[in-house]
Amino acid sequence: MATLDSSIVNIGLPTLTKEFSTDLTAVKWVVVVYLLAISCLILPAGRISDQMGRKKTFVLGFSIFALGSLFCGLAPSIPSLIGFRMFQGIGAALLMANGPAVITAAFPPSERGGALGTMSMVVSAGLVSGPSLGGFLISQVGWRSIFLVNIPVAILGLYLAGKNIEDTEARRPQFKFDWAGAILQAVILLLFLASLDPPHVEWVRTLETFPYWRWMLSLVALLLFVLFIRVESRSAWPVMDLSLLRIPGFWMPNLAGFLTFISYSAVSVLMPFYLEEEMLFTPSQAGFLMTAVPLTIFVVAPISGRISDRIGNYGLSVAGGVIGAVGLLAIGGFFGSGISGESSSLQVVAALCSVGLATGLFQSPNNTAIMNAVPPEKLGVASALLATFRNLGLVLGTGMSTALFSWRLGAHGNLTSALHFTLMMAAAVAFVAAFVSFARRSRG
Repeated sequence: MATLDSSIVNIGLPTLTKEFSTDLTAVKWVVVVYLLAISCLILPAGRISDQMGRKKTFVLGFSIFALGSLFCGLAPSIPSLIGFRMFQGIGAALLMANGPAVITAAFPPSERGGALGTMSMVVSAGLVSGPSLGGFLISQVGWRSIFLVNIPVAILGLYLAGKNIEDTEARRPQFKFDWAGAILQAVILLLFLASLDPPHVEWVRTLETFPYWRWMLSLVALLLFVLFIRVESRSAWPVMDLSLLRIPGFWMPNLAGFLTFISYSAVSVLMPFYLEEEMLFTPSQAGFLMTAVPLTIFVVAPISGRISDRIGNYGLSVAGGVIGAVGLLAIGGFFGSGISGESSSLQVVAALCSVGLATGLFQSPNNTAIMNAVPPEKLGVASALLATFRNLGLVLGTGMSTALFSWRLGAHGNLTSALHFTLMMAAAVAFVAAFVSFARRSRG
């Protein structure tokens, strides 16, 4: 349901821009604030699920997410929609902190690649249905329906979760939640992201009157991060288990995943705008074309996961990163004309399929490497960290790609030039992700 919602909202951004008479810089926060809420809360959610039981945490997250969907569907303005999306993100954080942990605990190491690959396939099912369903609903019913459609899905999901997910016993009844660590990591993330891609709110406008204000925010975030490390190293129940970051087999795949999602978010956010504004497709047509990415992941991810169970995850992760970088360069016109207003629908689909192929090859083996590197009692925290890196990549990627696109568009006034420039920058990040995956073998 969370991935369905994400892909539906992306395809709806052009419509929201027109509906509320705003621009891309403002409306992107409908996506960013959702991912930001998840990024800030998913580590505490992972710790809570390890200690208090995964089923209760999962069902609570489902309920909050459904209620947030209802509020979003009734939102009267962009500011209220952004606020309700933040509430929705709280539920999504509780959901995402549990998924890989529940599956990893249910399967032996020799079968986890296939299991996590199947999870990627199911996640992609939401992404597959999102663009086409979203385009249809927006065209036929209106933008509010893209949130309200979650309600019947939530009812079914809560029933299935209650019936089929096994309870995990709450451990360590003397557990004390690490409030200091949870608050510090949330504040650090907010300051860091605000320094990179500032929102249009009053406190940021006040800061903008000071010289070097972005550097000041970054310095404060760095100082708080040092304090955070000190607090976590002394906590009996840290929200971030620092011992995991001393395992190369854990942190290097997480870094590669972080960089990969930065690069691929440029496609998911910018392509709907380009398809509708430059190529003049309707929302329904653009949504149908955008399903090429998740549909390819749907096919490739489980196959990639099962192959990784047989041959290991290293080669597939590297191959996925390289294919992704080359695909982004091709779309951006590095090898030819790239995607332009003259491109056919078939060319658009082929280009998007290359992104889906890269993601499907990369994601399952990379996630398997991460979850295999941690002990069973820390699966919840590891699962939460995996999702944190992923969502931070999406948040930063969304902010950076829209900023680069807007800057290039303002400088040259050409949508195609702006898209190509942004995708080439994204390809550079994807090459770094491939290099990190390649370097992982030498670190174990």
